[in-house]
Amino acid sequence: MRSARDELFDWILSNRQSCRYNLTSSGLTEPNLRAMGVDTSYEAYASEKDDLESAFAEEVARSYKVEPENVVLTAGASESIFLVYSVIGRGRRATVPLPNYPPMFTVPRSLGMTLSSSLREPGRNIFGITDPNNPTGKSLNAGMLENLFKISSRSGATAFINETYREFTFPEEPLTHFGRTPTVITCNTMTKLYGLGRLRVGWILADKKSARQLLYAKWAVSGHDSEYSLWIAAQVLRRRHKFVERARHIRSANARLVRKFLRDTDGVSAELGAAPFCLVHYSKGPSSLQLAKAILSKTGVLIGPGDFFGAPRAFRLCFTSDEETLRPGLEALSDFFARN
Repeated sequence: MRSARDELFDWILSNRQSCRYNLTSSGLTEPNLRAMGVDTSYEAYASEKDDLESAFAEEVARSYKVEPENVVLTAGASESIFLVYSVIGRGRRATVPLPNYPPMFTVPRSLGMTLSSSLREPGRNIFGITDPNNPTGKSLNAGMLENLFKISSRSGATAFINETYREFTFPEEPLTHFGRTPTVITCNTMTKLYGLGRLRVGWILADKKSARQLLYAKWAVSGHDSEYSLWIAAQVLRRRHKFVERARHIRSANARLVRKFLRDTDGVSAELGAAPFCLVHYSKGPSSLQLAKAILSKTGVLIGPGDFFGAPRAFRLCFTSDEETLRPGLEALSDFFARN
């Protein structure tokens, strides 16, 4: 395995404690679970007699109308990405269009896979896609996805789609691209819409043969997931509508603040999509990393340099935080661009 540094994670971890306004978090803030009707009592958990891994897998399967055998539980989307590339992608080329979420291309690079960004290249590839896209926040074009599914079906390629932000399209029931063709594998997590990153709960949806291969690898890598986390996560999924409404309210209110920032700030532009972040382009200045360093130094605002996503002269702006953080952070950011 080769070393492949994830510059985005390094940047965030190095600066999140010292910044004043952290606008790099792509998941919602943690909710008050008890207020949402979720029992967090360890004593109640300890008295549970069910197989909690199976119970949560069945809850996921019901949500997506798939079989429990199609569900592989993981420690968040990070483990999902590693497992899919290392097991399903073994011996293949990884095709990852840019811009994209860094682990979608740093993980295959670390595994020594040949990497390209053009979806037009034929072959038995594994395509790494995020929908909605990270960092733009936009849902992918339906025509592009249909073409991708046709290519993967003809060539035997796998379309691996990270659906971490798909819930932010606010469907009545959870949506997934899994099942569109036999060659589609997807992953999701409780971290983003639900705001439950500390639970470290995620899942992969795959055909039964691939799911079994991924499960064996999962057992070798991390064994079983935290049953306490799964017990809480299952309750959350059963109360999904409450968390969706919370997310809808937060995203709507925060998007208004971001649109005002974009209107009032010269030299920047962005289009908001479904997810609670956007890719902000700027018209003058240094590289995105140098710009982010200057903004952090002068304003205390932490943003995600676009170069880390394969998007030069841009930065990812997340609007998942509470208004007390977002509003002054955006005002400080706007003042920076006015002075520079």
